Amino acid sequence: MTTQFFYLALSPMGEKLPYLYSSVFKITYQHLKDLVAQQQELEAAFRVYNHQPEAYKAEWSVGTDEEEQAAADRNDEIRAWQMDETKIVRTINWP
Repeated sequence: MTTQFFYLALSPMGEKLPYLYSSVFKITYQHLKDLVAQQQELEAAFRVYNHQPEAYKAEWSVGTDEEEQAAADRNDEIRAWQMDETKIVRTINWP
C-alpha cells in the first residue's frame, strides 16, 4: 500500500469566480486505478460542496510523501495566484 498527500485545485472557467483550493488529503492506495477512483470521489463531493461544479476545471497536485510538503506546495501556488490582484483565491476547509 502507498500513502501520499494531495490537494485539489479548482480553476474557474469563467470570469470573476475564485480559484478554490482544498485542504490536503491523505490517500492510501494499492494500484493507480484505486488512487484515481478515490480522487474522482473526492473531486465530485468537493464540487457539490462548492455549488458551481460545472464552472471549474479540476487539477490534482502531485502526490508527496509528507503532509507538510503538500501543504507548503499548495500555499506556494496560492501565493503565486495572489500576486495577480485580479485573481480571487480561496482555501476551502473541507471535509
